Amino acid sequence: MSRQLSFCPQQEYELIEYPGRVVNTDRMLSTLGGIVNISKVLGDEKKRLELRFHPDNPYNKPTFGDCTDKSGVLLSVTVRRHKRDKSRPPQHFVRVLGHCSRSFSFESLCDFQYLPLWHMPKSDDSCAASELMYALDQVQPRDVTDLDYFKRPQAQLLCLPELFARVDIVHGGHYRIDGTGDGQHEVLGVSAKSTYDNHDVVSFNMQDTFPTQPDAQILKRLKVKYVSDEQFARVKKLFDDIPIWTRIALLYESGVTNEKLKCIIPSLAFYFSNGPWRTLYVRYGYDPRKDFKSRHYQTFDFRLRFGSGVSEFVYSRKSAKQKRSSTAASEEMKSELVQNIDYPYFDEHKLPRSRQCMLRYCDVRLPKIQEMLEKIPTPLTGAVCNERTGWLPPSFDAQVRQIVCATISDLLRNHYRKEHLTAEVEAVPQTEGEAEAEEEEYYIEDEETQEEDMDLDETPANENLVDKNIEQLLNNITS
Repeated sequence: MSRQLSFCPQQEYELIEYPGRVVNTDRMLSTLGGIVNISKVLGDEKKRLELRFHPDNPYNKPTFGDCTDKSGVLLSVTVRRHKRDKSRPPQHFVRVLGHCSRSFSFESLCDFQYLPLWHMPKSDDSCAASELMYALDQVQPRDVTDLDYFKRPQAQLLCLPELFARVDIVHGGHYRIDGTGDGQHEVLGVSAKSTYDNHDVVSFNMQDTFPTQPDAQILKRLKVKYVSDEQFARVKKLFDDIPIWTRIALLYESGVTNEKLKCIIPSLAFYFSNGPWRTLYVRYGYDPRKDFKSRHYQTFDFRLRFGSGVSEFVYSRKSAKQKRSSTAASEEMKSELVQNIDYPYFDEHKLPRSRQCMLRYCDVRLPKIQEMLEKIPTPLTGAVCNERTGWLPPSFDAQVRQIVCATISDLLRNHYRKEHLTAEVEAVPQTEGEAEAEEEEYYIEDEETQEEDMDLDETPANENLVDKNIEQLLNNITS
């Protein structure tokens, strides 16, 4: 047996793996939408190739072919056999016609194919079973000039769904089989496995004990993540000084990156998912229910109701991080009025860092609020905190919220008044000659006129209007 291999000029082809035996090429192309539709799909890398088993039937969903990267070579093999001497081995001539770099394969699910069929009784025997008739011409007109379609009476109703399946991609389901239980005391819960980020998530209550030490697996993960001793010591010192922290305060005070802090926190503290200290990290072994000083670290959830006075300054936390990189002058001016998005405290002379701030009461650096915390009477020996309000009175959070809202209102009121006066001064430009002419006319007037002008300057006529506009802007500050 002899073989001969020959090469031809490199020609690139497109491979379509048609899911069927092709007998008629024209009919095969019509199921793919024709040459024009195939050319459009081949020219676009994102389009899928449609295959309709009934090209003229609009009541079926096509099967889609996806484009995949696949290398291939198109070969032409010719076999020549000796007619007289059958014992001679055949000769093979192989030619390389071209290559392909991608392929369209139909590996997705195929939906049900609906046909417009009507049950029609047989004409010869009415008692016999009815037969199906393809009634596409009865359901839709042949073309735009088929006016007889509107005159034909509709014998039967035809309601076919547009599609049956919502997706055509197979998703494998992985089911967890737990044979430890007997099935008698099954409780619905979260099926996701806990990771080191949320390993010690504790629900606050008055009966259960809180964790006193981390899990052994957490300490192993701490070594895998390559956390240095210096970084771990910084965060540990913060928990030794203060037993309860917010995540943003730990980032600010420790200077450790967020990725490293995610590994360090589970080895030092657990997380409250609800209760008076919700969303806070508490040091292992510390029970805030038994310490009256823990009132300073309770959660203060402050949210801004966005009216026209605040929305132009304070954004959501996600939007604020995106706008932080902006170097526009307006953003620089606003940054002087609003706290930095990574600043964990609330100061008296700046707006909150975001629309919703999860703070501790000690993070609200207003003297009046800190005095209120100190004046709360010490409970009797053996007293326990409340499951909802902790060590604070029931209406304490509402009073603190009113004080913070009043502080924000005063800050915005002063800002808008200053901005309004600056705009009035810039709106009346004067040249040096005009200013000198006005000074000369002013000195010519008598003393009574000068006194009247001085009174008018001291009390501008539009001051009341400015105050009304500012009050209207501050109506919807917060709840």
